[in-house]
Amino acid sequence: MSTINEKKFLEDLQSLIAIKSTRDIAAATDGAPFGPGPREALDKMLELGARDGFRTKNLQGYAGYIEYGPEDAEDYIAVLGHVDVVPATGNWAHDPFSVHLEDGTLYGRGVIDDKGPTMAAYYALKSVKESGTALKHRIRLVIGTDEESGCDCMVKYNELEPMSLFGFAPDAEFPLIFAEKGRIFARIDVPAAFEETALRLKQFYSGERVNMVPDQAYAVLSGAAAEQAVEEAKHLLAAQNIDFTAEKIGADWKLTVKGQSAHGSEPAGGVNAAFLLAGALLDLSFAAEEKAYLAFLGQTLQGDFDGKNLGIAFQDDVSGKLTVNAGLSRYESGKGGSVSLDIRCPIKAVLKDTAATLAASVEALGFSIGDQDINKPLYVDPKHPGVQILKHVYEKNMGQNDVKLLTSGGGTYAQYLDAGVAFGACMPDYPYTGHQVDEHVRLSDLLLASDIYADAIRELGNMEK
Repeated sequence: MSTINEKKFLEDLQSLIAIKSTRDIAAATDGAPFGPGPREALDKMLELGARDGFRTKNLQGYAGYIEYGPEDAEDYIAVLGHVDVVPATGNWAHDPFSVHLEDGTLYGRGVIDDKGPTMAAYYALKSVKESGTALKHRIRLVIGTDEESGCDCMVKYNELEPMSLFGFAPDAEFPLIFAEKGRIFARIDVPAAFEETALRLKQFYSGERVNMVPDQAYAVLSGAAAEQAVEEAKHLLAAQNIDFTAEKIGADWKLTVKGQSAHGSEPAGGVNAAFLLAGALLDLSFAAEEKAYLAFLGQTLQGDFDGKNLGIAFQDDVSGKLTVNAGLSRYESGKGGSVSLDIRCPIKAVLKDTAATLAASVEALGFSIGDQDINKPLYVDPKHPGVQILKHVYEKNMGQNDVKLLTSGGGTYAQYLDAGVAFGACMPDYPYTGHQVDEHVRLSDLLLASDIYADAIRELGNMEK
């Protein structure tokens, strides 16, 4: 049975989940570089830390930390959590910004990614403090605010603070992830159509974050043939049992389809609404550039989660296959369009070569690469003493021996450490539901994770260099 005070844990978690901490750059200010929500969530965690007697520091609103251990210790162990969340799109059974407990399961945006695990790590730190365990190193719970949209918070953190001796991110799965794929974020730009046709793609819109499989997409059709085109598309969608709505807006028609969200690192686990909608529209009589845009979504990318059609498919014996998620799709008549891709590249992939091949492939289609960002993969030797400590702690708490360590397509803050891994909090026998509608986790799993983290903090806090 967990030693964590369940009632207080839930109260503090509820106070954090209630904050709509999605990135909002339009509302950014000095001290709130990612908008008011992420800053409020950071403040809440630092408030809890001050309440419980920890040292705390706000790092210009980008990040902050809660620290325990000998203040004069040269080194510290980092525990890296984030309090920003992806948007709560789709139809939730319960308010996504209120913790709902039903049959031992917690529901809410962030309960597993990553407010719940961050709170579990915080309560672990409280447990260590209350036990009076002697530590050689400082333990620093780092609170980030921009993990879901690029990790600029960790870039700033590393500018302002020294590197940790070792660390872990409670933002993935147990038993432990020692390798994470590299990532390429690329926006594919598509030219506008200026040909006068009876049917025009006035607008296409899908997705809110590049690292989510979009669960909704809509297109606005205009022109004399728009109504007939919508009827044809409706027939195709109905024949495939795809959930859709159609409505007349002035002289135009708007067609909306529903898919199923999933984490961008596992695009095959969701149903990309942009693909469904583009597939229903691509045989209609649009202008050539509009047809090319729809074909890119509905044919080139549709179902091609490993990048074969783009010429970038690759796999290795450490981290498996490359994956491609089309997270954001935009098109506006007269301005052109874009598709933003989240590409997770195996450890052994040469990222610059993958990016060059991608550019050549899209240029052959008449498109171009717009914004692009390349992040290196994470790999820590499984024999590293910090990894071995975490492996031992997990095995001891779970009553297991010689567990198999993992690799992942997901990216965590561990990539911003010289030596760090992802460690929980999702248990092996439970599905990971981050970024999904009705995100959920067992309460008992979070409490168990907190106990595991407490043991890990005690041992890492006395780790030999």
